[in-house]
Amino acid sequence: MQSEYTIDELARVADTTVRSVRVYHERGLLPSPEVRGRIGYYRSDHLERLQTISRLLSRGMKLNGIRELLEAWDRGDGLADVLGVAADQSTAEPPTTPQHAGAARDEQSAELPEYVKQALASSNDPLEAYRLTNPRCCDLATRLVDVGLPATAAFELVERLRADCDRIADRYATEMFYSLAGRGYEQSERTPKDRTKLETDLAIARLIATRATSELIDQAFARHSELPPTA
Repeated sequence: MQSEYTIDELARVADTTVRSVRVYHERGLLPSPEVRGRIGYYRSDHLERLQTISRLLSRGMKLNGIRELLEAWDRGDGLADVLGVAADQSTAEPPTTPQHAGAARDEQSAELPEYVKQALASSNDPLEAYRLTNPRCCDLATRLVDVGLPATAAFELVERLRADCDRIADRYATEMFYSLAGRGYEQSERTPKDRTKLETDLAIARLIATRATSELIDQAFARHSELPPTA
């Protein structure tokens, strides 16, 4: 495999177009080439990045989601950070049978995450825990306070919501991730290429599950927000 490519050569080898390569540059998905004189030269890592982008696009991911994944990859984040699963799940071999980790604690509140504990220890404002780490939770809690709910009560309400979301993930994530990604890896030869495919499939599984869950929650909240018919 040659070590350097012009933009035309790179597009041809990667089976894409020059316009697509430029779009990926503009969207922050592809690093800039090394410029010598007036010509940009791309390396094999650019080609690998392009092939990864094409593979993710073919599986239905959008450019914004791909950029998020690649940025995490470039920072050195583990798959656990990108996928939102426990670190030991992301590095261990996929399970052979689905497990429902949260079944035994359905009626219990989940333990506060470390960032919440730290915020509570350093501030009298319980909502401080969300301002940087979970701004959308902060938006909800702040709105609850604005309409008259005490800050502590707003915090507890959002925390109950977070705990229920944890339980949903504990109940369904392992089974879905195994079905969508782990089973195929388990049946493969487990080569580095198979491992890369597993990472891609896990990322896609997370996006698909998140979108489906978001839609179902939206429908559930919509049912509770419907006004009764007027007389």
